[in-house]
Amino acid sequence: MDTLKNDFKKKLIEISKLSDKINKQDKNKILHLIKEHIKEIEELYQKSNEHWTIETADLIILCYELLILEKKNIDKVFNKCLPRYDVKLKRLAENVN
Repeated sequence: MDTLKNDFKKKLIEISKLSDKINKQDKNKILHLIKEHIKEIEELYQKSNEHWTIETADLIILCYELLILEKKNIDKVFNKCLPRYDVKLKRLAENVN
């Protein structure tokens, strides 16, 4: 399954290259930013501040960026990940009354 449209994928690659240049290939910086965005999303969401949606999109981009910078094939990663969600959720749903 193709998970990203070509225009979006090109933009992500462009963002990743620029970020890599700025961060001097420090992938830990991206991990730090991911953690910070999670905190910010939670705070905004709890306050019913709709800006949480933008911060969530930022988080998604950071996650894609990490995959791209580590030269991971996003389609392959998602094709492996999505079926795992099916299995886990179906198993959990069986235990819900």
